[in-house]
Amino acid sequence: MARSTIDGDSRSGVADRLLYGRTDARLRAVWRVLAPLAVGLGIYVLAHAAVELYGGDVLAPLADESAVLGAAVIFAALAVAVAAAGLAALVVAAKLDRRSIADYGFDRSRRWRRDFLAGAAIGAAAGLGTVGYLAARGYATLTVELTGVGADSALVGTVVLVAMLAFLLANTAFEEIVFRAILVTNAAEGFRSRSVGAATAVVGAVAVSVPVFGALHLLGGGIGAVVTSAIGGILFAAAYVLTGRLALPIGVHFGGIVFVSATQSPLSAEPELTLPSLVAITDVLEPSLLAGVELWLVRLAIGLALVCVWVRFAYGKLSITERVIS
Repeated sequence: MARSTIDGDSRSGVADRLLYGRTDARLRAVWRVLAPLAVGLGIYVLAHAAVELYGGDVLAPLADESAVLGAAVIFAALAVAVAAAGLAALVVAAKLDRRSIADYGFDRSRRWRRDFLAGAAIGAAAGLGTVGYLAARGYATLTVELTGVGADSALVGTVVLVAMLAFLLANTAFEEIVFRAILVTNAAEGFRSRSVGAATAVVGAVAVSVPVFGALHLLGGGIGAVVTSAIGGILFAAAYVLTGRLALPIGVHFGGIVFVSATQSPLSAEPELTLPSLVAITDVLEPSLLAGVELWLVRLAIGLALVCVWVRFAYGKLSITERVIS
């Protein structure tokens, strides 16, 4: 009988050491990362899987214009589902970490709104700079041409555009919540608990987050999307660790739709729907992994430079914020 009790205590002790840190009662950083990721990504993947399975059945019987409206409904539903996934991940992370949601970089201050708008401008500028680089390198031809979204009616086109923008904003917010606010913050704290210096801990956390963020895009675009998304993750992570708020990285990420718009990359295949643009890219060379990496490195360089300029101007200094390492 005594042996059974000792064995039980031993198993409990091993479980405690695996789950909890040495100095506090909170779960270890690795579990504070994995649990919110599992919840958020679970909802995210299920929502996209439902669209893949049933979206075509919804649109197939509809006429052309009705099909466009059906696609708008799907985009709106995805926006709600992805936003719910991000909120669920944030709530789980806050509960496990014993923090408020505001501690993860969300608030309703004027500075937050200012950072978001500045980030959107930075993302747009980096996208336009990359478009210009495409033309300068001879990879594509630029033409000034007003394009629509793929709908004949202006009213329907407006509805579709709003739905697509809502989805893109929800998607960028989800990714920044999960891969920057939750992953980088907790990974940095995990490194710090092992007596790693503050700056080194944050750099290590970013290094961990980048390939994980890239891997999310494997199903959507293969290895090329993984590599280029990982490069983009460096830019978004820099915007987060330099401000400690999600406003700037969400804005920079969302502003990248300018590049999607200029390249007329379809957001929906059947029916084919794109973001409107004043500048269209034509005669684009066959895309390759090396060309994609080259373009994203250009976008990263422009974006990082502008992020540093903005942070220095708005915050008065250029350093890793205490909010990320505390």
